Amino acid sequence: MVDVASPVLGGFQDSIVDAFGATAGWWVGHLLVVGMVTLCAVALQNREHIANNSGIGRSMLMDTTATLVLIAVQYVVFTGTFGWPEGESFLLAAVCTLSLRWHVLIVE
Repeated sequence: MVDVASPVLGGFQDSIVDAFGATAGWWVGHLLVVGMVTLCAVALQNREHIANNSGIGRSMLMDTTATLVLIAVQYVVFTGTFGWPEGESFLLAAVCTLSLRWHVLIVE
């Protein structure tokens, strides 16, 4: 049988095979891939409805972009300049950025 799920799901497919066995794991993995492709097709078909009714606009996109950029800048400073571990640096950058964002929105 052709194994399309392994390249798509990666290590998760191996976990599925370990949990369900070779045959059932193959079926479960491929059903997940088919489900993902189906959801993507439905989202593409309804993209106008999603775009018009999602509530996501230019201001939300700008806010999200600014938040992610600030997290990335702080992460680089924390890991590169201070030499802190990656996990803690990312967590601290995310908490600091979200706290700053909350303060700006409340004070504004």
